[in-house]
Amino acid sequence: MKTFRRLETPKIWAVIKEETISDDGILTDGDLADPATSTKVIIEDSTGTVVQALDDMTKSVTGKYYYKSYTIPADANTGIWEWDVRGTDNTAVSVAHGAFMVEEQVA
Repeated sequence: MKTFRRLETPKIWAVIKEETISDDGILTDGDLADPATSTKVIIEDSTGTVVQALDDMTKSVTGKYYYKSYTIPADANTGIWEWDVRGTDNTAVSVAHGAFMVEEQVA
């Protein structure tokens, strides 16, 4: 798990693939794909409070997105923070989830 200090800006990555099912019923990752409408991120602090709600991610290449637009406040809660990425076609679908550790900044 990556660790960030207060006042740092974490970079969150999401890889989106279109799952496919073979004739034998085997589910595979499939190819990289872009959601038709949007790709957004939600960040929650260590208490479960949403601190960044549904902000747009930046496309790097097809199926790969990143987010680097949230700076951890100086007075932020320390501990494990979680993020969720949602790609939207006709309905919202969660496509990635992760976490990072927040520590106090070094004086």
